[in-house]
Amino acid sequence: MSTFSPPVSSASLTSQSSISRTHCAMPLPPSSFGLYSLSGAESRRRLWHMAPGLLPVPLQFIPHRDPLSATLWWIIISVIAAVTAHIYLRFRRIRRNAEDLGTSAISGYAVAVLLTIVLLPDRLEVGLAVLAILAFGDGSASLFGQMFRGPALPWNPGKSWSGLTAFLLIGGLLTAWIYWGETQNPEAQEPALDFTRALLLTAPAVAACAFVESLPSRINDNIRVGLTAAVVLSLLSFWR
Repeated sequence: MSTFSPPVSSASLTSQSSISRTHCAMPLPPSSFGLYSLSGAESRRRLWHMAPGLLPVPLQFIPHRDPLSATLWWIIISVIAAVTAHIYLRFRRIRRNAEDLGTSAISGYAVAVLLTIVLLPDRLEVGLAVLAILAFGDGSASLFGQMFRGPALPWNPGKSWSGLTAFLLIGGLLTAWIYWGETQNPEAQEPALDFTRALLLTAPAVAACAFVESLPSRINDNIRVGLTAAVVLSLLSFWR
């Protein structure tokens, strides 16, 4: 049966086009499983969210003191601060409709990582794993949730099983890899871990963060996930 669609003025189309160029559309709710495209702004948002997770990779090839030397400590802090400032100053390019200026999202991301590194200078792998969970776990949940959608979670109609599964699988593997890589530092005080042990140590934190991210809440995901990752990984590190 056909339906009547009211005419849309050219001014309205122009206005909508202007909005789509300056803001991300709000993520669509879960629906039938399939492959859906992302807007250019949303694609950049996913890239900016996930790319910082690769920052620890060079450290896997550079022997460094444990605990961190003052020089490397300041380099890490400066790099994180520079990336944070870069994203904050350009956040309006990826801002979703009705979203604030990104203060809570960006600060929640950066502060969780920085505090963990500052408070646990002799356990750099913990701070880097917090970064990995935020970048790859939370980032892949949003990416796959929007690209594939699928059935909604029973406890949160705004989240999908595809996003939760991506958080657990992609976030779990890449967080374990980042954690494992830092333990291979030849100057580390503690013995190196094999990948299986690193996966077992980080998996509970990833699972806790995936569940927290999936809950309905007005608190930004980055704050909730970052805080959960920092606390759980810090506790688990004592069983290393």
